[in-house]
Amino acid sequence: MNKNISYDFSLDSIVAVDAPIGTDPDTLIEQAKQKLIQRILEDDCTMVFENIFDGETGAYDEDWENYSRNFRPLWQREMQAKRTSTGE
Repeated sequence: MNKNISYDFSLDSIVAVDAPIGTDPDTLIEQAKQKLIQRILEDDCTMVFENIFDGETGAYDEDWENYSRNFRPLWQREMQAKRTSTGE
């Protein structure tokens, strides 16, 4: 059993590319990528932790501090609590 899980991050930075009015945005993607690479190299971007993913169990969870394969993921615990409270 592998003890690793995936920590998912999103990039919370925007890059702008100047171009003439009417330019197809698809033609600007390479320039946008180059600007993003430059910002990353200059440490001028923000990465935001989203959640964890356990590839062995298929579980997603935001509670990385308390996650364990011995316990069900947070969403499953919340669903069970809801069912219990509604008598399902």
